[in-house]
Amino acid sequence: MSFKSCVVEDVDAVFISLDDFGEVGTLVRGSSETSVKVLYDELPLNGEDLGGGVDAISHNPRLFVSVADLPNGKPRKGDVFVLSLNEFHEAKRLIAKDFEMPKDGMVVYYLKEKGA
Repeated sequence: MSFKSCVVEDVDAVFISLDDFGEVGTLVRGSSETSVKVLYDELPLNGEDLGGGVDAISHNPRLFVSVADLPNGKPRKGDVFVLSLNEFHEAKRLIAKDFEMPKDGMVVYYLKEKGA
């Protein structure tokens, strides 16, 4: 098995494992919906960089998804993710503002809340 295959397998089995912090979300792209395993978190914002009014902004959501789980293996700005209520967060509907594709088999989406 190649190193790349090992990394992709480890990402799925460990990093976004449903037995740990991973969860199943729904990727909505156009009129199609796809179930994908994701890892969701919210980065704290650094108030020093934002100036006044930090209280109005509470989080900076991001989501990790395996490239192998995305349609055609490609992320897109505007992808919508629907997450169900769980012990770590409320139900959410999020839209991708941007993303990164490090060379480790993962996509990191940077998100904003989208109305239900």
